[in-house]
Amino acid sequence: MSQTNMKMRLNRLLTISICACVSAAAMAGCKKEAEEAEPEVTTGAEAPPPEPEPVPIEEVRCELQTVYFAFDSAELDSVALATIQEAVECFRGQGLEGGLLLTGACDPRGTEEYNIALGERRASAVRDYMRALGLNSSRVSITSVGEEMATGTDEASWARDRNVAASAE
Repeated sequence: MSQTNMKMRLNRLLTISICACVSAAAMAGCKKEAEEAEPEVTTGAEAPPPEPEPVPIEEVRCELQTVYFAFDSAELDSVALATIQEAVECFRGQGLEGGLLLTGACDPRGTEEYNIALGERRASAVRDYMRALGLNSSRVSITSVGEEMATGTDEASWARDRNVAASAE
């Protein structure tokens, strides 16, 4: 289970728990006959129990992890599909704040023009799959840097250069 899914489930559980506590408190306040509380006998030496410290709720931020591609390809593999699906589920649950910029990139092999076009096809493939999953893609923009940001020097590092990265607009 991914960390984002775990955080979303914890937030849901916390929300349900809070709602149950509020409902129980409201029901307790609706009694028809008021009961008189028995006075508590104290010696004055006991300190009241400490208040429990509030547990901070971490805000789960939706983000699209970097999506990687095979050499000379704009096809989404099963890992890419799962990565995009997880992000879209989060965005649909919390809403897409602002816009999202998808930037396609390539390794340094090929001409500059070809790599710019390939990076754009990769970003389009990610956006199109997000749209197919039900995300309103009107606030999703695409761009390509081609090989401009490539840092690889061998096949393993070139594989990291072939990607689509997302950033807030």
